[in-house]
Amino acid sequence: MSIELARKLIEDWLTQRGLRVVDKLNDREVILAEGNNTVYLRISTEEFPTESYITDELSNVMRNRFNYNKAYIAFPQSARGLINGRLFRSSRVGIYIYDLSSTDPEKAVEELIPSIPIQLQQVANDDLRRRIDELEKIINNLRSDPLNADSKSLVRDINELKDRLARIEHELGKLTERVSKLEGMVRSSDKNQSMNPQVSTMVSDELPDFLNNNPWVNVLKKRGGEG
Repeated sequence: MSIELARKLIEDWLTQRGLRVVDKLNDREVILAEGNNTVYLRISTEEFPTESYITDELSNVMRNRFNYNKAYIAFPQSARGLINGRLFRSSRVGIYIYDLSSTDPEKAVEELIPSIPIQLQQVANDDLRRRIDELEKIINNLRSDPLNADSKSLVRDINELKDRLARIEHELGKLTERVSKLEGMVRSSDKNQSMNPQVSTMVSDELPDFLNNNPWVNVLKKRGGEG
C-alpha cells in the first residue's frame, strides 16, 4: 500500500474541511492546524491490520498525546471491525478510516471516532500525564494478555459446555424419575405377594379343628383366594 497515495488522499479530504498542513514529521506523521487547535495525524498503511497492531499504533500516539490538542490515527478500511472504540475514546484519540479504492473523494475518508480535544495548559499537564500513564498501562496489559485474542472463542466454548451440562442434568432427572417409579411398582408387587399367604394361614388357623377337613370350607377358601 502506497503511503504517498494514502497521505495525499487524507490531506486533501482534511483540507476541504478547513484544516491545513503545518508540518510533516515523516511519511506517516503529519501536523495540521484547525483554528487554534493543533492536530496530530498518524497514518497506518498496514493492509490487513490485527488488533495487536492497532493497539501498538495507539500506544505510539499516546507517547506525545499531551503535545497536541487533537490526535488521530488513519487506518485502512479493513481495520473497521477491529477497533476498540471505548479504548480510543478514553484515550481521546480519534480514528479516520480511508479507502484507496473509492471513486468518490468525499466518501474515501470517514471520521469513525472524533478526537476529544485537550487544553494545552501547564496546570493540566500533570493530570494529563497521569492519565496517559494509566492508559499506557491498560494498553500494555491488553497487548500482553494471551487470552485477550481468544476470549470470544473461550466464552463460546464455555456456553456450549453449559448447554451440554444442562441437557445431561435434564436427562438424568428423567431417568431418576423412571427408576423411582419402577422401584415403587416392585415394592407394591412384593407386598401383595407376601400378604396373600398370611391371610390364608390366618384363616386356616382361626377355624376349629372339625371344619379344617370339611371339603366345602376348602372350596370357599379357594374362591376367597381367587377374589
